[in-house]
Amino acid sequence: MKTRPTNDRVLDRLHGLDARVRRNVSQAQQHLQRGDAGQAIPLLDAALAEAPEHFELLRLRGLAEQFQQRSANAVALLRKAVDARPDDALTVANLGAALAQHGDIDAALAAWHRATVLDPMLLDAWLNLGRALTLRRDGAGAKSAFDAVLEIDPRHVPARILRAETLKMLGRIGEAETELRDVLREDPSSVAAWTALSNLKPLGAAEDVQALDRLYRASSLAPAERIDIGFAYAAALEAAERFAEAFAVFRESNAACRRTFAWDARAVSALVDAILAAFPATKMQDETMAAGHDVVFLVGMPRSGSTLAEQILAAHPEVTAGGETGWLAEILQTESVRRGVRFPFWAAQATREDWARLGAEYLSLANAHRRAGTVFTDKTLTNWQTLGALRRMLPAARVVHCRRDALETAWSCYKHHFAGEQLYSYDVAELAAFFGDSLRAMRAWDERHPGWIRAHVHENLLAAPEAATRALLSTCGLPFDAACLRFERVEREVHTASAAQVREPLRAGRSAAARYGALLDPLRIALAAHVVPTG
Repeated sequence: MKTRPTNDRVLDRLHGLDARVRRNVSQAQQHLQRGDAGQAIPLLDAALAEAPEHFELLRLRGLAEQFQQRSANAVALLRKAVDARPDDALTVANLGAALAQHGDIDAALAAWHRATVLDPMLLDAWLNLGRALTLRRDGAGAKSAFDAVLEIDPRHVPARILRAETLKMLGRIGEAETELRDVLREDPSSVAAWTALSNLKPLGAAEDVQALDRLYRASSLAPAERIDIGFAYAAALEAAERFAEAFAVFRESNAACRRTFAWDARAVSALVDAILAAFPATKMQDETMAAGHDVVFLVGMPRSGSTLAEQILAAHPEVTAGGETGWLAEILQTESVRRGVRFPFWAAQATREDWARLGAEYLSLANAHRRAGTVFTDKTLTNWQTLGALRRMLPAARVVHCRRDALETAWSCYKHHFAGEQLYSYDVAELAAFFGDSLRAMRAWDERHPGWIRAHVHENLLAAPEAATRALLSTCGLPFDAACLRFERVEREVHTASAAQVREPLRAGRSAAARYGALLDPLRIALAAHVVPTG
């Protein structure tokens, strides 16, 4: 059982302020609680004019800046508050939140760790720590943080759901389902629990479909909640083989989601054109050819079997599976900021030494995360966009293009709610356009660097698992190991939408075309318009 430090006492956070200032601060706090930072700021500024070094006034003023999305100002004010009262856990935790908003996750993690030491009962610090560790792909650390929340408050629903998500990442699927079912027994209207459960397993049982139907039609749902539950409900209808109804709900939910953001498919296509123009075929320098020989990049479209491919590789004793690192894009973005020019428009000015430096940055990150002497896999699928840069940074790296039937892949993307990612996937035409961009880019890279990119076809794996596994391992320069045929037994964290599926033995399913028939004709037509072969 966690307890507060024995020397802890009730703190008068406004100690030293006179009654008039206290009243103004109390009003400011009420405004902040309502999310109205604009009304709070004048009151807090007036209070700070009389007590400019008071830690609580600085803390509240920092929160007001954070509410206004002015994270740099918030960090500066909260640092001053921490300097004034270094051992105040709440202020340190608030600083962590401002640092996270500002993009400094390392410093935020350090702040939340310190806050939990200063006050082990500070629930929000543990919760934020767990969320940040999840983003950092530290499922074990995140679970420990959520365990700490539940030790303080065993019925804390958000922590229970988040803990279930980390259990899924860790491969503890049964425990995750048990936790989510317990939450739903207590609150059948929990959208977050239903969404997490739907992402864990198919929900075709009649009672699940009925519960999701009632919730989907509830007038009390916020628009974002209706979108979330819509994808879960449609997936349950599909699992119950009510395909026409499932299609209608998938279409409604995608359309509703698409209305919430901006996406310009033409601009994306133009950027792909610019990238391809910036990296024509070039002869590689012999002395640089060894760089990246022990790194494998898996690229392609989501839902193409890439997580399964990496899981097979992860079963090999000579492999460290890195998952979706995002490092290549981050390195190129940092270089763009340094040069003051957007990628790829500085590529022509980059020297061989520049590319070697960027490649070394990537290898430094990989070496920090891999077991010594192992091949490192990076499953950041969108790296297909930057393979020209990758070829110059790490010319000996291997590239595996994960492929699956185009219709199956696109339909699977359309059925999945990516929660803020893959913005192209919520409209049939935009999805097909992006898919087409990916394939024409891969054709261009293959033509410019013959033999460099190897295809891994999901249907081949289903048809002949051992032969396809041997071919994948050979592509990656690895000897065959029978453990790769038992990939579902691998104990590793998986952070993609397929985290539960790759814990199961390989099995073929019925095709989307067979189940939905003519309902998918609009998708077939859109794919055909972008020169994507369909099944």
